[in-house]
Amino acid sequence: MKKNHFIKPSAIEHARTKFNRCTRAFLALLCAGTAGLLPSCSDDDDTPEPTPGPDAETTSYVIAAQDDGTSYLITAPSLDEGTATVRGTGTEVLGGSYWVFKNQNYVFSLVYNKGGAGTGASYYLNAAGKPTERYLYEFNRITSYGTWGDKVVTVSTGDSKTTDAEGNIAQALLFNYLDENTGGQTEGAIDAENFLGNGEKVTFAGLEEANGKLYTSVVPMGMSRYGIGQWPDMVTDTELVAKADGGSASSSYTAGTIPSTQYPDRAWVAIYSGSSFAEKPVIVSTDKIGFACGRHRSQYYQTIWAADNGDLYVFSPGYGRTFTSSADLKKVTGTKPSGVVRIRKGATEFDPDYYVNFEQIGTQHPIFRCWHISGAHFLLQLYSDGVEGMMQGKDAVTNELAVFDAEAKTVVPVTGLPSDLAGFGGEPYGENGAMYIAVTVTGGDKPAFYKIDAATGRATKGLVIDAESVATAGKLTVRK
Repeated sequence: MKKNHFIKPSAIEHARTKFNRCTRAFLALLCAGTAGLLPSCSDDDDTPEPTPGPDAETTSYVIAAQDDGTSYLITAPSLDEGTATVRGTGTEVLGGSYWVFKNQNYVFSLVYNKGGAGTGASYYLNAAGKPTERYLYEFNRITSYGTWGDKVVTVSTGDSKTTDAEGNIAQALLFNYLDENTGGQTEGAIDAENFLGNGEKVTFAGLEEANGKLYTSVVPMGMSRYGIGQWPDMVTDTELVAKADGGSASSSYTAGTIPSTQYPDRAWVAIYSGSSFAEKPVIVSTDKIGFACGRHRSQYYQTIWAADNGDLYVFSPGYGRTFTSSADLKKVTGTKPSGVVRIRKGATEFDPDYYVNFEQIGTQHPIFRCWHISGAHFLLQLYSDGVEGMMQGKDAVTNELAVFDAEAKTVVPVTGLPSDLAGFGGEPYGENGAMYIAVTVTGGDKPAFYKIDAATGRATKGLVIDAESVATAGKLTVRK
């Protein structure tokens, strides 16, 4: 476990806090001990309420933005109106690929670093309300992430320490647990090979805490050379085994492997009841949808979310349809459209009576990503050009938003976004039945947050950020 530097409050802040506590205690004794001699100290007089002192709990919105190649955290009293700037007021921070707000105590910056090792940092609001670095981290590369208890967890699939007689390396699920309280970090690993009993290696996409459990989408990724050697009877068609190296970047593969899943039209969710991935989870599956995750290159985005009542909704873009064969490589092509299924609160199976096909309602476009807003409402980010656009992979346009009512099974397109919309920031922020998402435009206007009403789908422009780009926002409590 690595030790990290903790920035302590200053001696002046500490002395001021101690003085205020002593003063309050003295005044309380004075009121009690002089009853009848002094005017009443009750709340019934005309004395105005005191303004919150240094010990009062206050919160502030914290925004992650970038300008001129530098990343900043800035604060604002509201996301609904006004302007905030990084110039002269922002705290320069580690530029995060992802930002994770944890219990209004800290925000974590997680840096992807492509195929390399990941780096990160946590920040809090000091007594003056300024974002301040607390801990720095170094860890394995990230393909997905989330929270579990008091930990921020990163996930990836990579080489284990196990090899077969021919030197083929088994794949493992690699975890990093970043402690929000102590700054400690621990690593863990479990077998990714044959995780589902079908011979394929897997990865996880997203972590959702609900009902005292942890849910994660399990995504099959084909068979490694190690897997084929160990479970040759799990190869459904020898023509699926690559005869030569091929692909590029995150889609590259080597000869002797099955580069994509043989089961594109099925979804799996692992349910953990403890506090570690070392335990054996309950695994549930369905063939109503394909595997559940958003995807961009090697990144796997979370598409499983709990409603306020504890029901878990599992969304799928229907990516199996993008697995098309070529002259050099045969693949199993999926047929399932983009859809959503449900696991009832406390259940360990999919609800047999629940299914929604997104390609039959709303704009009939498949989803790219999604997030829970409130109640049973979810924000959907869609492929703007439908299935045809999704087939374009990294070049696909995903500038369409909609609100999904999971109970009514309806999709309402979001209206009110700018006509020159260029794209969105990272994770949106939900509060009071609305979702705030950072929006950029093609013109000269600065990026701004738009507030999307869950009931109507109407978006209204809010806080403008004087910066080149904005990633996300959240709320933190000032730490006294």
